[in-house]
Amino acid sequence: AGDNASGVIVLLLLAELLANYRGNLGVEMVAVNGEDYYSNPGEQQYLATNAGRFDEIMLGINLDDVGYHRGRVAYSLYDCPDELADPIRQVLSAYGGIIEGQAWYQGDHGLFLMNKRPALAFTSDLLTELMAGITHTPKDRPELVDAAKLVDIANALRDLLQHLDRSLL
Repeated sequence: AGDNASGVIVLLLLAELLANYRGNLGVEMVAVNGEDYYSNPGEQQYLATNAGRFDEIMLGINLDDVGYHRGRVAYSLYDCPDELADPIRQVLSAYGGIIEGQAWYQGDHGLFLMNKRPALAFTSDLLTELMAGITHTPKDRPELVDAAKLVDIANALRDLLQHLDRSLL
């Protein structure tokens, strides 16, 4: 539920929020199965399909184990230049339940980092607790996900994308 269904829910909410988006900044939503499978077939397919296009990507965004009912939503930045990191922090600071957290490299945002693209990752500030005994186990159940947090993330991403479209392009 928390990994990976909650991220899919955020993507679906964001798609609905962006239904009438007409900005210049392209938005591509991709669900990959990343670290859940030994050979990373989803990531491998994305890499093959997009070989030579990574320079077109301004920011890779990963949603991993988001919406845990305990704690807060945490985001972390990777290789973001100041002109990108500053507006990200500005927009996300408007959401009291979303905080800047610790860097972690075990998620699908590594796909962008390996290709020298900036990345933004969302998870729980209690990721260590989740990874220690909930994620990828039968304990990862829907009742552990706070739907309001998923809505906040989708709204924050909409606001961020619109802000970046207005300010960086």
